[in-house]
Amino acid sequence: MEEDLLLAKKGSYGPFRQMHKKTIQPDDKQLDKLIAANSLLPYMSNRKWVKLLHALITHADEVQECRVKLLWEAEGQMRHLLFDENTSFGFDYYQEAMEAMVSGPPRGWYGYREIEWLDFPRIATRREGRPPMPITQNLKFIQAVVNQVGKFHIELEDNNLRVYCYLRAARVQAN
Repeated sequence: MEEDLLLAKKGSYGPFRQMHKKTIQPDDKQLDKLIAANSLLPYMSNRKWVKLLHALITHADEVQECRVKLLWEAEGQMRHLLFDENTSFGFDYYQEAMEAMVSGPPRGWYGYREIEWLDFPRIATRREGRPPMPITQNLKFIQAVVNQVGKFHIELEDNNLRVYCYLRAARVQAN
């Protein structure tokens, strides 16, 4: 177990997946096949992920809800990125992965490369540790926070801000 923790601190999150007996998370080879089969083009590096998480955590009071789409799940699956002002690098998130920051089973380690996109809805209804009540998020403010981190592929609509971690090659060619 200590060896697993040391590997996680170095950026390897693989050993933690083996701790889940009923895991639905694919390993790195399966992810590579899934990315290739769906012609997905990456828009995020691990370094950019760490910077983005730091920026979102810094503004945790303004970011009330962030939905997550994992690569292997259907778009209707509802997961959330869980964080607050006490979330910290080296404890909750690392160079290549995060721990217990994505809602839903199995709750554990997720590599950044497993996330297809992040959604910030205008009307937020869920935030861990708070009673659910509708709150309006300032999407332009969140977009400004994201843009300070670096260049992203972002779609801003009236009711949603989406930050893409991957784009399908056909979609890129259409733009």
